[in-house]
Amino acid sequence: MVIASRKQQLEDLKNRKGSLSRQIGEAKKEGKDADALIHELKAVSDEVKALQKAQKKELNQAKNTTPSSEFTLPELANPVQNLSAKPVHQVVTVAPGMEAESGWDQFVKGHPAASPYHFMRIRRFIEQTYGHTTHYCCALASDGEILGVLPLVQLSSKLFGNFVVSVPYFNYGGLLANNQEAANKLLVAANEWRQDIGASHIELRHLQDSGLELQQRRDKVTFLLPLPTTSESLWQSFRPKLRAQIRRPERENPEFVIGGAELLDAFYDVFASNMRDLGTPVYGKDFFRNLLQHLGESTRLVVVKLGGKPAGCAFLIGHAEQMEIPWASTLREFNNTGVNMFMYWKVLEFAISQSYKVFDFGRCSTDAGTYKFKQQWGAQPIPMHWDYCLPPRERLPELNPDNPKFKLLIAVWQRLPVWLTRLIGPHIVKSLP
Repeated sequence: MVIASRKQQLEDLKNRKGSLSRQIGEAKKEGKDADALIHELKAVSDEVKALQKAQKKELNQAKNTTPSSEFTLPELANPVQNLSAKPVHQVVTVAPGMEAESGWDQFVKGHPAASPYHFMRIRRFIEQTYGHTTHYCCALASDGEILGVLPLVQLSSKLFGNFVVSVPYFNYGGLLANNQEAANKLLVAANEWRQDIGASHIELRHLQDSGLELQQRRDKVTFLLPLPTTSESLWQSFRPKLRAQIRRPERENPEFVIGGAELLDAFYDVFASNMRDLGTPVYGKDFFRNLLQHLGESTRLVVVKLGGKPAGCAFLIGHAEQMEIPWASTLREFNNTGVNMFMYWKVLEFAISQSYKVFDFGRCSTDAGTYKFKQQWGAQPIPMHWDYCLPPRERLPELNPDNPKFKLLIAVWQRLPVWLTRLIGPHIVKSLP
């Protein structure tokens, strides 16, 4: 109603503006003083501009505040739920091969805040790929019911130190609990293990705030895009500028290929080259091969070719109703073609075709260049809540590329030949979380 009334008011003003223009013209013809009319015309013109601006703002607000139900993000679950009043009888360590492994996975499958990285198959993947020590804690009721789980992985090296992550290499992890007592007792057990192995801290990668009252880092965000049931609906939701950017690479006749391990060589050639350009040590090819094997059909590799040459790549992981793109790269020599825009659009089309409800663009810093890239698709920035178990009075760790002591290493890495970074990168990155 407000927008409608403004429309009528604007129409009336435009009519008044036209009438004043005619009166001014007649006054000038008759040699009369038109200053008062000119002054009134200017005032009316200013009012028209102000109303047009207000009308545009209201239309945008109406568009943004009344989205289609299929474009609405589902409520994000807390890692610490209030699902069970049972007291914790004991916290046990689940050793590889124990019968409790199946119970662990069943618990994870039923917890609303679970990620694919909480399952036992990720533990086996990390142990097989890098041989790290893992410590999986499980809170049990007296009748054996699992009330909470916490996967822990120790990373230890001379270069980066000795610490624990839940879980490294991926965006999500942390504990999952059905009540507060289970969460608290899992933390106590984890901290005891940290002290036993002489680790400096534990990093718990929660998305939502766990309420554990630990020191916390919130400088990372992930971008979540609610997906409609058809790609046509998503396309119509884009701004014209975004649609033009997606269409631009079509002049190059790009080839979009999606599959599995048969695309690994092409994927890795692009990924390793881009990581070198960014100054980041690259995972070994075995990292991705093993991950494909352990996660199975929930994973996909993407390769985009221009002129028959791989120019872009992505790794996709599906879980429940959500698809994530934790790794994506394009070769710098093709950046002027906009191939990344084409690739992301085709990936979104694929996610919708597979009936996923949410697309996760992956984490970045709030001041990173990728922030605006992800935001332009209509995705919503969601702050990540990373909790830290630390000794008293210890500061948060600074193991990130913005740390000044790593600036020189990054600059040197960017000048190395790609073949050398592929050789030595995996030995470095295995100790980075």
